[in-house]
Amino acid sequence: MENLDVHIVGIGNLGSSLVSGLNNANKDLSLYLYDQNPKLSSLYDLPVNNEIDSINTGVLILCIKPKDIQDFIKANINKISEDVLICTVLAGVEIKYLEQYFANRIIRLMPNLSIKNNSGFIPYTKNYNEDYLSFLSILNELGETSEYEESLFHVITAIYGSGPAWYFELSAKIVDAATSSGLDNSEADKIVRELVKSLPSLLSNDEFTKTVDKIKSPNGTTEAGLNSLENDSFDKIILNAINSATNRSKTISQEIAND
Repeated sequence: MENLDVHIVGIGNLGSSLVSGLNNANKDLSLYLYDQNPKLSSLYDLPVNNEIDSINTGVLILCIKPKDIQDFIKANINKISEDVLICTVLAGVEIKYLEQYFANRIIRLMPNLSIKNNSGFIPYTKNYNEDYLSFLSILNELGETSEYEESLFHVITAIYGSGPAWYFELSAKIVDAATSSGLDNSEADKIVRELVKSLPSLLSNDEFTKTVDKIKSPNGTTEAGLNSLENDSFDKIILNAINSATNRSKTISQEIAND
């Protein structure tokens, strides 16, 4: 593959993860970074530009906040060639919205921060057929990729984009509960961290419920805790969280469309 220019706009958590993952991919890539925070230049071996001059070739990855998309378009619509592949990771910003302003090929991703270690999973949807600029091959260096209908992206955003925070919040609550039950907070935190690190070794091709069945024993401590979760409507708590995040993604889309 010939050297490819990759322009990343917005170097927040996800933008930084993309920079790390792409640098690790060891591909023939030239990275160009853009952000309004001048302090970011000291964090990278690359300069961080305040604004785009012009982009004529390569890939433009939008990692800005969804609420800033209209301002970005107004400032840059005439600076981006139609040959550029536009890649967006913005929650709630649909391809059809960008198509109002750009005649470009557009790909939409919903990764999470694990791409920084090249161990992520990247759901995507796009408005073209071929692997333009071999960009999907590059994404495969960041983790496994899978294509979905864009209508599913609201719930995918809820589950995969927001999901890591829910697992860490659950971990935090387990630490709190363990501390309340007599463990020193630092020891509780250590044990829960080791618990989280042990989970990948328990993954298999079985359904999650079957894995749970393998861990628990009849009338044991695990089953007692699981029964408590069921009695407290744990399933409804999770469903409500997913629905809340999904509905927020839909609301963002409506707000942006009506802007």
